[in-house]
Amino acid sequence: SNLGRPLFWRLPIFFAYRLLSLPARRPIAWWKDSMSKYGELSRTDGHSKWFLQRTLTEHDKTMDDPWMQMIYKQCFTVKQYAEWLARNHAVFEMMEKSVSSETLPEVHDVDLLRTTALETDLRQLLGADWKAEAETMARDSLATRRYLEHLEADASSQHLLLAHHFLQYNAVLSGGSYLGKMVSEKLSLVRGAPGVAFYAFRGVDAGKEAARVQKYLKAFDKVQLNEEERDAMLVAMQRIYADTEAMMKEVFDLNPVEGIAYSSAKEGGAESQPPPPCKEQLEISLSELHGFNGADGGRILFSLAGELLDVSSGSELYGPGGGYSLLAGRDVTRCLATMSLESTDLDDLAWEPDNAEEEKTLEQWREKLKVKYPVAGRLSKSPEPAAGAAGLRQRAAPAAPASTKPAAAAGGKTQEAPEAGGDTQKCPISGKEGAGCPMATFGIVKPKAKPKAAPKAGASSGFMAGKSLIAAVEEQQNSSDDWWLSRLCPLHWDASTMKAIVVVAVASWFSGIFVGWNLHKQLMS
Repeated sequence: SNLGRPLFWRLPIFFAYRLLSLPARRPIAWWKDSMSKYGELSRTDGHSKWFLQRTLTEHDKTMDDPWMQMIYKQCFTVKQYAEWLARNHAVFEMMEKSVSSETLPEVHDVDLLRTTALETDLRQLLGADWKAEAETMARDSLATRRYLEHLEADASSQHLLLAHHFLQYNAVLSGGSYLGKMVSEKLSLVRGAPGVAFYAFRGVDAGKEAARVQKYLKAFDKVQLNEEERDAMLVAMQRIYADTEAMMKEVFDLNPVEGIAYSSAKEGGAESQPPPPCKEQLEISLSELHGFNGADGGRILFSLAGELLDVSSGSELYGPGGGYSLLAGRDVTRCLATMSLESTDLDDLAWEPDNAEEEKTLEQWREKLKVKYPVAGRLSKSPEPAAGAAGLRQRAAPAAPASTKPAAAAGGKTQEAPEAGGDTQKCPISGKEGAGCPMATFGIVKPKAKPKAAPKAGASSGFMAGKSLIAAVEEQQNSSDDWWLSRLCPLHWDASTMKAIVVVAVASWFSGIFVGWNLHKQLMS
């Protein structure tokens, strides 16, 4: 990632170069028409102008490197992008160990540091073992090792370290804003979210990166450099470009796909149209949604602001083992609006935005995700079966995903599983699986369930051929758990019941001691 930055800075630098190298007789309208929004960043008379003019050729090459063109076209893979971030992480980590307010007082700013942001992105893309995997990626990269060797040698010289600082941070601040936009759209992430945190700086709002670059260049121009030091920095910058280009080539070669030139990407074509909604629009409950988590290659859904989105095409992100598998089969409204990946913020159907910022963030997520993924229906707001609603009764285990349910036989009947013996026999009272129930030794048997009416012909909700998972759970509860004897089975007491029994037992024990002692005193007297 670190190395990627230099490329990014190309965007503003490119136009600044062109402006500064124009003959005086050229009409000023030329640069007004061709400059990007960063075009005026480098129009200064100090060191920055001198370096930008003399590295124009290298800048132009990296700006339209095949790897950069893949990002412009958004045709890269997540694995490929993680390789790129791992390389940048190695570079920024080493550089930032040497950078401080003492070594580079004019330009140092803790808000510029990128190592932590890169680690956040790698953790999301690679998972819990991201550190070892990222280190392996960087170690296996010949170009990265060569860059680090050069950086280690340059770190002993203040002005050579400044050359790395100048190129890397301006790359992320300026050109990186456009690359960040491309990556965010590809991964369906909002600015600054884990996965694209590398491109977001604390204290720099979206669209304000140009002002921060200008501030940096002004500070850079105040650095005292003699001619020899400046020439040495120029050689170092040209080498940095070469090392960066070599790292780009490695990443591109992992999955070479033809991209699109930067100019075409900026001017380019029509905006992508959102996919059409799924033909079958579901209306399912939260418990049913939990089954759509991509297990065994199944469908992946999640709900956002009441809408179901089918993210199956993004299985590398949301499927098992993906960086965002936490969100699969869940309601993610609160998580995304508050930029949280805490599991405690999932499935909070009662949550509402607390302020305008959360509302804006939520709307941004909806717009981004609906451009990439089709709407599959709505999340039902019908109440879920409440845990512990029948006193000692425990809530039934979550139903399996619809895709793994056996098909109903003709006539609406389903095949019942035979009762297992031993440790897995069914409780004769409650009908639940588990160890043998002691109540059975007293000859207490479960009453026969009342026959159920066959489902109406043609009934269909678009899910499980007309029968929802909630209906199935309710039928099971009504036929077993609601019987009063089921509440006497100690194997199926819940935590609240156990606590109540313990409290009563302890109170009885103490009261027995008190009453017995008083009786003993009366008898003795």
